[in-house]
Amino acid sequence: MIPAAIIIAVWLRYSNPWALRAWVITVGVTYSIVAFSKLLFKGWGLSFEPLGIAVLSGHAMNTCLMLTVGLSLLARQFNPVLRWPAAGAGLLASAWFSAYCVAPYIHPLNEALAGATLGAVAAIAFLWRIERADVKVSPSFIGGGLVVLLVCALVPKYNAELLLNRVAITLSGAEHAHQAPSWRVDAAHGKVE
Repeated sequence: MIPAAIIIAVWLRYSNPWALRAWVITVGVTYSIVAFSKLLFKGWGLSFEPLGIAVLSGHAMNTCLMLTVGLSLLARQFNPVLRWPAAGAGLLASAWFSAYCVAPYIHPLNEALAGATLGAVAAIAFLWRIERADVKVSPSFIGGGLVVLLVCALVPKYNAELLLNRVAITLSGAEHAHQAPSWRVDAAHGKVE
């Protein structure tokens, strides 16, 4: 989804530089929150046990943020009245993706939904912030961006987990990165017995 963030940034750069600044801040803050949650857990084992959350899902956050903002910006080009319904469709689609694609394979449901919630809040805050801004993206930029996204979907993805593990170990001084919270491992052992 980083290519999507870059494409949205390019669209905004050539449309409304003020909206680009708002986008860079939104993406930076949102990614930092996810990274911070992962560093806290991987380095020190700190988690949100009462909510069943070890880390916030970056996959779900990314999907919700990029899809919601991307669809809203696209709809805005064709009919500005559709910008919020398109954002709503993006929220629904990414919530479904988080619950049924991220949750069973990458993160537990609570972590996936927490990441999606973070992405949704960031997307809505960004769209609300640029509500009055004139954002007109040229059709050639839209087409080019969609082609780049298609190409990126076909190439292998970079996974930042190893980098996060190294940073967490370096900062915390731990021998190895935490992989699963003890309360989740204990619960799994209790079910087996």
